[in-house]
Amino acid sequence: MNRRLRYRLQTMPEPERAVFDRARYRDLDYIQIAAELDISVAEVQRRLSSAMRHLVGWK
Repeated sequence: MNRRLRYRLQTMPEPERAVFDRARYRDLDYIQIAAELDISVAEVQRRLSSAMRHLVGWK
């Protein structure tokens, strides 16, 4: 993993990181993530979108 990606993962805000980890590393679907974190599916989508923007450096 390159340095830039590691840095972006380490600096990702915790709410987004929690969703990202479950989606990408634990392969959970949005409904499962929402249930685990006690948030709506729409919030899962919003946080995952924010996580992806963070990874690529968009604000």
